[in-house]
Amino acid sequence: MDLDALYKLTHGLYVLGAKDGDRPVGSIVDAVMQVANKPTAVALSCANTSYTKACIDKTGEFSLSVLCKGIDPFVVANFGFQSSKDVDKWANVEWFEKNNLPYLKDNLANFACRVLHSYSLESNTLFVAEVIAAQTAKEAEPLTYLDYRSYFKTDVMNSFQQYKQRGKVMSEEKKWVCTVCGYVYDGEVPFEELPDDYLCPLCGVGKEFFELS
Repeated sequence: MDLDALYKLTHGLYVLGAKDGDRPVGSIVDAVMQVANKPTAVALSCANTSYTKACIDKTGEFSLSVLCKGIDPFVVANFGFQSSKDVDKWANVEWFEKNNLPYLKDNLANFACRVLHSYSLESNTLFVAEVIAAQTAKEAEPLTYLDYRSYFKTDVMNSFQQYKQRGKVMSEEKKWVCTVCGYVYDGEVPFEELPDDYLCPLCGVGKEFFELS
């Protein structure tokens, strides 16, 4: 089977938003389409490995921010190349909250959706959801998945490499210091990746007593 033929079925690109308790989470999706007028409904496909998808399973709600041509490539990298389970993606962009859901500030249009049905496949879950709120934010051309594959992907990948490099430089410049005894962690394993039960080797307090300094 010629799987490349599937790339001819192009879609838009969207920032998918949801809530993990009080914490906003999100990812990049492209498989979205309107499927009904009464009620106004859309279909959304999410990878089963997506942390955002797991949050939607719990809440039954999600937001969509429609991306437009000219968007900062880092937006796509931020929401597409890392997991909300490990990273606060929304802290890296300008955003707002409405209907208790997160939205990208720079968007073409935005939607709040409530799940009506879900259908599980081996790799993905298809959500059919009612649109409970919709707003046009500005007039511009939408960014499509074809745009991404044709010319935008390189910019997105470069922006993510620059982002990771900035983080590496910051981690090299700053050290994790125990606020109780002053011990400076200098191990080979990044402090953030140490187990939760890590203890200061000098005074025995936990990770929560360490600060970047």
